Amino acid sequence: MDFINLKESDYLGKGRERACYVHPEDNDKVIKVVYKSSENLNQNKLEYNYLNFLEKEKVPFSHLSKCFGSLQTNLGEGYIFKRIKDFDGKTSKSFKYMVLNGVLNPNLEIKLLNELKNYLLKNSIIFVDIALSNVFCQEVSENNYKLIITDGIGGKRTGFKSKLYLYSKLFRKYKVIKQLKRLDKRYLKVVNDGIQGKTRLSKSE
Repeated sequence: MDFINLKESDYLGKGRERACYVHPEDNDKVIKVVYKSSENLNQNKLEYNYLNFLEKEKVPFSHLSKCFGSLQTNLGEGYIFKRIKDFDGKTSKSFKYMVLNGVLNPNLEIKLLNELKNYLLKNSIIFVDIALSNVFCQEVSENNYKLIITDGIGGKRTGFKSKLYLYSKLFRKYKVIKQLKRLDKRYLKVVNDGIQGKTRLSKSE
């Protein structure tokens, strides 16, 4: 297995269990390393297995960050993922950042969100950790955007439910619909928390 030495200058940010670093040998990829193993959520492994399952099901990765497998680092085992960048080469901002700061027109936000929801529903993809910080807003060309999920798909932890997500189509569809409703609520909460507050909702009606 390959070995990579990660430095502080490679650091991008962290979530509940994992820290994210730019791959020092490939600027188009990131490496996610567990920094809080006490929670024992196995997010890297769970996500890798789920993405492999989707790939075998021939699901298009148009709104997902692809995983390229694992490697060893000086900080422990890491998993390599595609880095989400805008057309100008800059790292894309999270959808949460874009909504909170009113970067996009509210109608465009809703359009992008609906596109993502339709993609998840059509392909029965479980977005279990529906935080908007887990969704990046990629500017694929000037003023042309799409949403890409970078974290939080599949199960939250290994166990019976995570297996049901893979092997029970009925349970998977039920879970997808349930999470999409939660995603709508989370979006509205972020809108209300944003710099333009509730006035932004009236503009989109």
